[in-house]
Amino acid sequence: MQADTFSYDSPDLGKQVRLMNLVARFRPEAKERILFGAHWDSRPWADKDPQAALRTRAVLGANDGASGVAVLLEVARVLQKTGTPIGVDLVLFDGEDLGTEQNPDGYFRGSMRYVQQMGYERPLFVIVIDMIGKKNLNLTWEANSRQQASNVVEMVWQEARDLGVTAFKSVPGPAIFDDHIAFLNASIPAVDLIDFGFPEWHTTHDTPAVCSAESLEAVGAVLVSLATKASFLSH
Repeated sequence: MQADTFSYDSPDLGKQVRLMNLVARFRPEAKERILFGAHWDSRPWADKDPQAALRTRAVLGANDGASGVAVLLEVARVLQKTGTPIGVDLVLFDGEDLGTEQNPDGYFRGSMRYVQQMGYERPLFVIVIDMIGKKNLNLTWEANSRQQASNVVEMVWQEARDLGVTAFKSVPGPAIFDDHIAFLNASIPAVDLIDFGFPEWHTTHDTPAVCSAESLEAVGAVLVSLATKASFLSH
């Protein structure tokens, strides 16, 4: 496990925040690599809560944050047993959710930091998972991913079809700004797996009660299959 510590002066919190990206590498000697990422911070304020009195409370983030982390931890456990034919990096990004409409620079601090620190070793592609724990998961083609990394989108959704994972819907979805954007801006193919139809988003109601183990398992199965088969190397 590698850790990269950095800081961000948050005008919304009125203080400097200490942040940390965490990286687990499988087959670190391999030159051909892929990256799976998720953010592991949760929002410091529930600004979308239906009760105005609760909007200064922190968000637990069971789906918006913890769901992606849970899947990557399980992927790590499985890959440790199975091994991989290619280098795989699992990255937990910090500081994804520190922004506001007035201060959009607070968003995606960890992924931007990771891309800046990456150097010449660039992954073949990146898959970011975010808000993938809700019940009745519905993963559509995120528009930025589809526009700039259509081949990776097609590969991931085909893998889901091959596995019989029905949560992946082959239909266009909305454009979402998330941790994959930093990679797309660096001309690295990246896709965002996200179900933004989540009423509890940025509220105090984002708790384990609204999450589903089946949704986590579905996404994890697709990631493990991609990492262990590495069939994309023949494309």
